[in-house]
Amino acid sequence: MSDLHYLLALISAVAVASVVLSLRSTAKRLHYRDRPLFWRAPLPLADASVGILAALVLVWALSVHSPALLWPASALALLSAGGAWFIGLEPHRLVKHR
Repeated sequence: MSDLHYLLALISAVAVASVVLSLRSTAKRLHYRDRPLFWRAPLPLADASVGILAALVLVWALSVHSPALLWPASALALLSAGGAWFIGLEPHRLVKHR
């Protein structure tokens, strides 16, 4: 793998960590009775994060010589991080519509 592929893997891993930490800190800002409603809404972001981590594991653990999975994984990770950031701006918006 080249340096670009390592950079893409690092970007993906940092973005996934950002999604997890951002959603966790956003949930802490809500009232305790609203947290279960909040956690039902961003489930697609959690599924995307699991898919990104699976792609990273496939590239590293199976020693795939064509790391083409890193491009869509990094794009999906950045989109997920952006979605988590947007959710963090106004978390009551998700709870209000449920």
